[in-house]
Amino acid sequence: MVDAFRMSDLGLLRYYLGIEILERSGMVGCNPYQVPMATRLKLSKRSTEPLVDATACRSIVGSLRYLVNTKDHLAAVKQILCYVAETKN
Repeated sequence: MVDAFRMSDLGLLRYYLGIEILERSGMVGCNPYQVPMATRLKLSKRSTEPLVDATACRSIVGSLRYLVNTKDHLAAVKQILCYVAETKN
């Protein structure tokens, strides 16, 4: 692979992003789900739920960008962007 791609040998794997995300978010012992999101989940900018640490939330969401990079994940992100476009006012 080194001949085909520009890369560096960093040695044995000591870091895996998926595990690190779970550790940072306090979700290591969570019950696993088969699907990434509830099918009937309704999110609203007028939620009455308490606010969370915005920096921590952005950090977790940002980390997910590096964990999944498939066409169906991109489609889900685009759907979220279309939702943002609809609700920006």
